Amino acid sequence: MKKFLKYFTVLFFALAVLSSCNKDDDEPDPFPSNLVKGAYIINYGNYGDGGASISKYDYGTDALTNFYYQQQNPGLELLSNIQYAYEYDDQIFMMGNNPDQIITVDPLFEQTKNGVTDQITKPRACVASGDYLYVSCWGEPDAGWSIMPNSYIAKYNIKTQTVEETISLPGGPEGVEIANGKLYAALNYKDSVAVIDLDNQAISYIVTPAVSSYFLKDNSGNLYVSLVNTYSSPSEETGLGYINTSTDELTTVYSLPNVSYEYASIMVTDVDQSKIYVITSETDENWNVTGAVSVFDVATKTFESEKLVSGLSGPRGVAVNPNDGNIYVFTGESVTGAGLMKIYDPSGELIDQKTVGASPNMAIFLD
Repeated sequence: MKKFLKYFTVLFFALAVLSSCNKDDDEPDPFPSNLVKGAYIINYGNYGDGGASISKYDYGTDALTNFYYQQQNPGLELLSNIQYAYEYDDQIFMMGNNPDQIITVDPLFEQTKNGVTDQITKPRACVASGDYLYVSCWGEPDAGWSIMPNSYIAKYNIKTQTVEETISLPGGPEGVEIANGKLYAALNYKDSVAVIDLDNQAISYIVTPAVSSYFLKDNSGNLYVSLVNTYSSPSEETGLGYINTSTDELTTVYSLPNVSYEYASIMVTDVDQSKIYVITSETDENWNVTGAVSVFDVATKTFESEKLVSGLSGPRGVAVNPNDGNIYVFTGESVTGAGLMKIYDPSGELIDQKTVGASPNMAIFLD
């Protein structure tokens, strides 16, 4: 009888484990791919007057949903203008301006927490490493928006949802990237790229021929940085700079006239990182902005002589669908009217265009 009970106990335990495993397997995915998959367009809106929104484009079914955030969060609106969005560890972090805050949503764009505002003043962009999000903040600007003496990097603890500390960084940090244990910050009001050692927070600078805005990291962990001409810091040498992150040297500048000074997504790589698409733009005497998409060949280190796309009215950003390599260009002729998402194949042929929200400036792709 004791022997039987022993076998029965073992059998019962095995069945319990099996039942538990089956139960785990049967639990629904909290973010089912058929609901998440798509391109999420960030529509900045009109600064100070709201109008920010999220448009979801399911490229598999060709279905577009404008005001997607409001759909997923009944009764809520995006009161901030969304400057930048970043996907990390099953969360999307949105940098909101006026009011200034970090808004966190899940891949279904459902917001379950209040926006974080403490020590977040005019957030611009962000990058993550481990449990931390590093946020570039302009802080309270100087009277003339010239040297940005109060700008900084906020070190945001993702788990506790608090800013643990701030790192003073004058010069208006914009895009940020991490490589070799260092945080690189493009400075939009100083002809330099800041380099912050994340171990001891020592800051050094890489001198650049123009102010910078955003980075792209290549397969070697080195960085391309966009060099732009702005009203506050004019320069005749614009293009892409290449930074060796082992030596922290700007080794080369690949000249390209009129690199766009728009924010969020003025350059992007194709799927295999063999090409870089860069938005260029010019403003006429009536403040009308027209532009194009230029292509940089990574192997030959040259810009192609012909523009991939030209004649764009109000270009604001560019993205690449990682699933099919198609190029999404975002345009908006005004900050209050609807914008457009133009979809091109890699040869530059227009496939489709969709009407999205006001001032579309970037997209993130989820699946």
